[in-house]
Amino acid sequence: MASPLARLETAVIEACSAQREWPAQVAAGVCAGVDFAIANPGVIEVLALTESAKNDSIRRYERFIGRLAGLIQINAPIDSRRPGSTDEALVAGIVGLVGDHIRIGRVDRLVELRPDLVLLMLLPYLGFVEAQRWANEIGD
Repeated sequence: MASPLARLETAVIEACSAQREWPAQVAAGVCAGVDFAIANPGVIEVLALTESAKNDSIRRYERFIGRLAGLIQINAPIDSRRPGSTDEALVAGIVGLVGDHIRIGRVDRLVELRPDLVLLMLLPYLGFVEAQRWANEIGD
């Protein structure tokens, strides 16, 4: 059986590949990741840093964030691509927000948070108006 991170990554990749336009791919990936975390809250613990396995946890976390950021970079519009570190920061921020909601027992709020996370992810690429349009489609 695949690890929780591998299953999460597969869910995100499949959701992205089902869309034609890049912003829709990003939105679908964000939503798939959130939905996976809601259904499998233990995935957050896999990403958590534990004192006993700190180096392994850090490497696993960085590889995971890097792979998800790579999905954004691959199809991002060439004229608006950002540095990889920006994409990694955005992905890490989203993972952190989702994880925080799960850890404090606010899983019920994650579905409502999806449009905001899509807006956050698309904002540096599309600007506010266009990113908001894509985020609003999530709520519809």
